[in-house]
Amino acid sequence: MIFIHGGFVNSAIWQPQVEFFSQRFRTIILDLRGHGNSGHGNEQEYTVSMLGQDVFELMDELNIDSAIICGMSLGGMIAQWMAATQPKRITGLCLIGTAASLKLTLIEKTVTTILFPKWMAMFLFSKLSTKQFLKLSFMLTWFMRGNKWLGNKDTRAQIRTCIGSMKREEIKKVYAAFHMFRKQNIVQGTYPVLLINGSFDSPVIHHHARYLKKKWGVRAQFIKLNNCGHACNFDDAPKFNGLLYRWAQKAANTANIQNQGLNFEPKKIAANI
Repeated sequence: MIFIHGGFVNSAIWQPQVEFFSQRFRTIILDLRGHGNSGHGNEQEYTVSMLGQDVFELMDELNIDSAIICGMSLGGMIAQWMAATQPKRITGLCLIGTAASLKLTLIEKTVTTILFPKWMAMFLFSKLSTKQFLKLSFMLTWFMRGNKWLGNKDTRAQIRTCIGSMKREEIKKVYAAFHMFRKQNIVQGTYPVLLINGSFDSPVIHHHARYLKKKWGVRAQFIKLNNCGHACNFDDAPKFNGLLYRWAQKAANTANIQNQGLNFEPKKIAANI
């Protein structure tokens, strides 16, 4: 199982899952470029395809033919790109609080094209502090949901710690990846899909999950975790882990992983790319 964190945080957000799943699966966490312990790239901006290719190269380095990919927020966008690009390498896909495109609905098109276009976002980075910019970016969601949308007190503290460790120029590059993400050709492949959202997450995110569920049809399940926010895996780890484990077992059995020479020996790898 490969866990891909969201934008502006890092692999620490998956710690409750590492402790649980490393006893059951070969469990891999990673810091995307510009996050956590990973170095930064020389590019002016990052793209979802660039970050996804990094994960594929990590899989190649570790001799992993296929895996269950779990992606949260930006990590879910990366997972969608990976599934659309090389579907045979996906045993199962779990998306947590993620979007299908930053221009899926008319409201989103209006915001990203007219009210808050990319050029304006990049300009504001040169004028505002990181804290001010992120507050502005999350303002609409906060207005709809309050602090609950991001998670409980401990979750928010973890997210603040992660964001505080990022360099300002890296946040700008990552924001560009968010802003430019578009719908992927996700109907390819036969892998099962699990969509998980916290009940306090943005209504927009719930809309995206329903859209993705419709695109995947009977291959996908959509579940809301009550009293959880955007990072529901951290908010209620026991419930999240139990749900994901039961689904992952079925996904692994369906894919006949053991017949491919792989196994579930407990093994944990923390990889920085």
